Amino acid sequence: MRETIAKAVGSRGFSLAFSLTVLACAASLALPAPAFAGIAEDINAWLCGVLRDTCNWIFAGQTDMLRSIGTDGVLAADFAQMLGSAGDVTMYDLVRGVWEAAILPIGCGMLSFVFTVQLIKVSQRMDGNASMPGVKEVVFMLVFFAVFLFLIQNSFDLMQAVYQVVQLAIDRVTGLFGTGSELDLEAVSTTTTDDDVAALVAMLVVALVSWLVVIVAYVVALVVSWARAIQIYVMAAFSPIPLALVSLDETRQMGVGYLKNFAAVCLAGIIILVLLVSFPIVLGGLNAASVGAPVVDSIVGGLSYALQYLAMCVLLILSLVKSGAWARDILGG
Repeated sequence: MRETIAKAVGSRGFSLAFSLTVLACAASLALPAPAFAGIAEDINAWLCGVLRDTCNWIFAGQTDMLRSIGTDGVLAADFAQMLGSAGDVTMYDLVRGVWEAAILPIGCGMLSFVFTVQLIKVSQRMDGNASMPGVKEVVFMLVFFAVFLFLIQNSFDLMQAVYQVVQLAIDRVTGLFGTGSELDLEAVSTTTTDDDVAALVAMLVVALVSWLVVIVAYVVALVVSWARAIQIYVMAAFSPIPLALVSLDETRQMGVGYLKNFAAVCLAGIIILVLLVSFPIVLGGLNAASVGAPVVDSIVGGLSYALQYLAMCVLLILSLVKSGAWARDILGG
């Protein structure tokens, strides 16, 4: 056995194979293969990019949803088409028919009653020696009756004219500022530019929560806008009654209050539009984190921005609900 091994080792083939093996090992040490040490960084950057794009997409979708209520929705619709139609009959046709068939006769009857009461008061002040002043008062009463009869008979069109004035203001606001600006999250928070997975995950969680809040805000905005349209229609349909009350001194404040309330309901449309247009502008002014902040501050800053965003969504809901009260405050309560 020893002789066989010694013969094999001493052969020329073994020496050649051994030399080639040593040369291959030396070559492998001289030219090492590249190590993929940056795989973790690449995965982190890719994951942060996905989270960042998802957050921006969620926030942009929210502002687009709220902007859709403006000029394309109920606020800027024509008086006859605020709530659309079902077949050949619209809400406008319904309330105008109620105004003409039911409420207008009541208003004219109330005006006739007021005129009769005023005429009785004038006749009680007349005597045989003061006939001319009494005739003047009767003529004044006739003119008074004619003016108020005209107002009552055209009350629905007068209320429509008030609405159209506000609609013109809404169109001008829309032409000046549009329906709202785009929200660029990268411009207001360093969290979206830092490759910080923890901060972006926290931002994504709050973005999803704020998405639910914005959906609630969207529903509230639609409800407020539709309720405003229905209230305008109903108030316009019953306008002959308060206008008739204006003709009597004892009930004049009731009629004036109706006119102020109707103007406030119309004016609330401008307030709602301003709230929806200014929402992304206010969000764009939130400064959540300063540039160059360390990682822990970046996380806190990102959460701070997200929570501020969430608070603004809640504030938008409350503002939409209070828009009618704000309009009444503008007109003196």
